[in-house]
Amino acid sequence: MSPRTVEQFDSIRQKKKKLILDTALELFAENGFHATSISQITKKAGISKGLVYNYFESKQDMLDEIISEGFDTIFVNFDLNHDGILTEEEFIYFINKAFTIMSENLRYWKLYFALMLQPKVSETFTGDYIKKGEPMFQMMYNYIKSKGSIDPEGDLMVISAMIEGAFLYSLSIPDMFPVDILREKIIAAIPRLINNQSPKP
Repeated sequence: MSPRTVEQFDSIRQKKKKLILDTALELFAENGFHATSISQITKKAGISKGLVYNYFESKQDMLDEIISEGFDTIFVNFDLNHDGILTEEEFIYFINKAFTIMSENLRYWKLYFALMLQPKVSETFTGDYIKKGEPMFQMMYNYIKSKGSIDPEGDLMVISAMIEGAFLYSLSIPDMFPVDILREKIIAAIPRLINNQSPKP
């Protein structure tokens, strides 16, 4: 039997790491981050503690990677040409792609949002989330402003909340809030929100 190649070893490592993260996400979401122990993760995954510590220094390290991976999965489709300017086509593509990604792995995103909504978890990532998302929110702000918004900051907050709220509703009550319909409605609603505004008194 020939020895494994570097590529094969890398593939095995990636599979083991994914197993650990998937198991941790499931337990963090269902039992709570602080109530879940490393021992519970290793038992459910069928691996040793030593193997876990080959990949992660701590439970917090796992949490950080789970949050970062979810964020990157969505926002990798933002500003595809990386020129720092968000066009209408890029914005629509981003929204479409985000909903597609979510609908293709509903269980993962249910667990992910269940984890993210835990108060003690949200406290740990808020600062990093703001820092990591700042360039994207700035591009969205500039895009909204370029479309004639008289309140780009307010519109940015509403649009962000509308998209995230749509994710949550379509995950928790899919029969009442079908993904495809929500996606179409949000894409149609954003221009109306930006353009159909009355001046402030």
